Amino acid sequence: MSKFRILCLDGGGIRGLYTAVLLDRIQTAVPTFLDDIHLYAGTSTGGILALGLAAGRTPAEGVALYQQWGPRIFSRSLVWRLRTLWGLIGAKYDNQMLHEAVTSELGDLTMADLAQRGKHVLISSFDLDVGQSPYHCWRPKFFHNFPGPTGDPDEKLADVAMYTSAAPTYFPSYKGYVDGGVAANSPTMAALAQALDPGTGGQQLGDIRLLSFSTGLSPQAIEGERHNWGLLQWASPAIPIMLEGSMDAQNYESKRILGAQQYHRLNKVLPQPVELDDVSSMDRLIQYANAVDIGPTVAWVEQFFL
Repeated sequence: MSKFRILCLDGGGIRGLYTAVLLDRIQTAVPTFLDDIHLYAGTSTGGILALGLAAGRTPAEGVALYQQWGPRIFSRSLVWRLRTLWGLIGAKYDNQMLHEAVTSELGDLTMADLAQRGKHVLISSFDLDVGQSPYHCWRPKFFHNFPGPTGDPDEKLADVAMYTSAAPTYFPSYKGYVDGGVAANSPTMAALAQALDPGTGGQQLGDIRLLSFSTGLSPQAIEGERHNWGLLQWASPAIPIMLEGSMDAQNYESKRILGAQQYHRLNKVLPQPVELDDVSSMDRLIQYANAVDIGPTVAWVEQFFL
């Protein structure tokens, strides 16, 4: 049986550092772990990691990227705060530093360049205005570099990284796109569908091996049985609820379609909540990732993935 290996990386802002450390630990335990990935799929911060890995960057270089750029990306000048009234009438952060970070990581590489190297990627985003007649509409957009009319060979990786990570309220939209988490904060089902599509991946279900990483579950809850809330009350928890809810749904579906031998997800609860932009928690995220028992994941990789 020929295995088709998929690596899926969730969104989660600065918590991508947690994912990068886990990937580095697993690669240390299994050095050939990333040698033969057929499809890298990612959303938001996971999309940036996925593009970097497909371009030949190591997980350790991913860790360094967050350490170098994280505090600069999630930083607000006084001018920006005043201009946006502290995020009330504008995005919380400018995206200039984010653009510099992904450009430094990915350069001028295009999706076609990755395909020529035998690396396929699937990166989620959300198009705010498709602009097709007879009416305008918004819809999910999955950037990929498989052959065929739905592919995006000419897109620069740095632009795709910006498309997938333009999180609403955190960053401005980028060229009409916002964060892929709006569509699929965990890209597992989209990656599975792309792999099975006869026009792109062309794989058989039994050949799929899918390894999925979350950025850690933030231990948060809303107590009580009745919440008669309006827009103001729901504004703060709405985004994390939708993001984490969709991730669990993707996990539920993937697990039941593929089963334990074809699908594995590393998704641990963080000891303490970490917000998507909490750069003060970077050292804690590294500690949390180093404390995770990766034994079951390493065993699955060695037995079923490779």
